[in-house]
Amino acid sequence: MRRVIGYVFLLIGAFALVAAGVAGFWGRDAAATVPFNVNTTTVLEGTASGALAKSDQPVKVKYTRTTEAAPKDSTDDVVVFVEAGCIMVQEGDTPDCARAEEDDRVVTTTERAYAMDRKTSEVVEDQAKYVGEDKAVANMTGLAGKFPFGTDRHDYEYWDDTLGKTVIATYVDDVDIDGLKTYQFEVSASDDDASLSPGDDGVKDTDDDIRGTYEATQTIYVEPTTGSYVDQSATQKMVTSTGLELIDAEMSYTDPTVAKNAEDAKANIAKLGLIGTWIPVGGVAAGLLFLLIGLWLVLRGRKPNGGAHAAADDRTLVDA
Repeated sequence: MRRVIGYVFLLIGAFALVAAGVAGFWGRDAAATVPFNVNTTTVLEGTASGALAKSDQPVKVKYTRTTEAAPKDSTDDVVVFVEAGCIMVQEGDTPDCARAEEDDRVVTTTERAYAMDRKTSEVVEDQAKYVGEDKAVANMTGLAGKFPFGTDRHDYEYWDDTLGKTVIATYVDDVDIDGLKTYQFEVSASDDDASLSPGDDGVKDTDDDIRGTYEATQTIYVEPTTGSYVDQSATQKMVTSTGLELIDAEMSYTDPTVAKNAEDAKANIAKLGLIGTWIPVGGVAAGLLFLLIGLWLVLRGRKPNGGAHAAADDRTLVDA
């Protein structure tokens, strides 16, 4: 019986070692994948002035952005995100968003959909295949919603919606936020003749567009293991070719948004560490332990060579 139990332990030990190897070489890579259950709300606060803010002087504003994955439009390799953003002047009991024709506190509202590679976090080619012709952004490339898993200390191509092309997200420094290591990236975009808004035809990048100067900056703090945003601040200024200032705004993540992002990042780091480090290490340790116990039980369960014959011979000598 002892030998049978020993063989069972040997089998369990071998299985644990194989499982540890699979988790070590494949598990972390499989876990470092953008999930389908993303549904987040990000809030920035700051000031804005200009025609869109309906004020020549800076007024307090809040920018609320929701980001939700669309599993039905996604595939095993590509995830589709739908984003909606709204900047509201903060006067009285202000909602997160409203219809511009119904509330003059609305500064801007935006919507976009994009398809992202679940491994690299880069937007994929042929956006229309995933989000439809009416929502697809032409020639969209680079990073849009997050940085890649295992973000490095180097520059990245970063998509700018207004310019309709990528700009450079420049690595600056390592920064600690709420006990979490982040990489600071600086993004700067500008154009003296940018398409600031669709014209009366409602279609961007046509001769009817409202054009002018565009300047924007972003400071983004990225948790490198997950590639997720922890903190961000941004500025934007648009002036039409006729000299009308549309908007001059500066905003940054609210403290609760930063705290929530840091908390989520720490939880996701722990999950990746569990799958990529602790399960393999624990699997190896458990596998070796089971193998040693199994080997000991098998060897202890064996009868000494010649033991039965020796006993019989002894009895014969005594009887004689």
